[in-house]
Amino acid sequence: MPLRATTAAPGLMPNVGSRRPAPAKSSSSSSDDEDDDSSPDPPTQLPRPSSPTSSEFGASGNEHDTAPLDQMVKKLVRLALACELQRRPLRRVEVGEKVLGSAGARRWKEVLGRAQMQLRTVFGMELVELPGRERITVAQKRAAQKQSSQIHKPPASWILTSILPAPFKHPEILCPAAIPTSTEESTYIALYTLLISLIALSGGTLPDAKLNRYLRRLDLADRTPLSSASATEAMLRRMEREGYVTKVRESTGTGEEDIYWVVGPRGKVEVGEEGVRGLVKAVYGGEEVQELERRVERSLGAGMKEESDDDDDDDLNDE
Repeated sequence: MPLRATTAAPGLMPNVGSRRPAPAKSSSSSSDDEDDDSSPDPPTQLPRPSSPTSSEFGASGNEHDTAPLDQMVKKLVRLALACELQRRPLRRVEVGEKVLGSAGARRWKEVLGRAQMQLRTVFGMELVELPGRERITVAQKRAAQKQSSQIHKPPASWILTSILPAPFKHPEILCPAAIPTSTEESTYIALYTLLISLIALSGGTLPDAKLNRYLRRLDLADRTPLSSASATEAMLRRMEREGYVTKVRESTGTGEEDIYWVVGPRGKVEVGEEGVRGLVKAVYGGEEVQELERRVERSLGAGMKEESDDDDDDDLNDE
């Protein structure tokens, strides 16, 4: 019985896409089916989020390496203020570790310049380079002469100094710090300013025996009015540790040693010759100004500046 071709009604077409293909087909159709079977299945899972690249956290993992310039400036300003509160110099090594990091070392000059601008405009202060330890003994001067031909080293430490005009430095305006108390702080400032002035007016060096005589006259031979350093030796050690004065011991070659005091690096910057002149004028202000200034200059004589600049060469030539 002959078969007739029937036409399916619209809407009743079978879902041929759901059927599997017939096993026997022409070569062309089989290749098409293989292509269809090799197509990837639709994804059943969400793609994994990409892991953060090293550039997001810094190649070395150090947070300082990718810190922006403004952040470095803020860190340097805070570090300088914290060091000054403790009367501790700001050292270049510490800046590299806590502020710059390994990637910011090349931006040191730019960071320092912007930090100086912030300190001047906001706090009325600036970072000043500390001078090196003065070479007093013969051995130190000989070592300095050998190193004179070497390359000049960059600054290693700084302290903060005020740049406010003189009228604003009056004690009623610029009061001493309240840590631990204003009275304690002002007393300590007066004591180290006095000792620095005695050393400077003695030509830059003051023998230990002569310093003890001065302390006895001031009723400071054994005790001081400072609660944090009630013993005189403790007060001198604190001043030496903070860089106001330096105790020098030099062997005489006979089994004994000479002991004397010089002005330390912080004392030269924070007090200096201007501070010495101000103390003398405050004590002997009743005399004629010109005569007083002449005597002060004569007493300073081989003072802090001339001693560090000229005496080294003169003593080495005499040897």
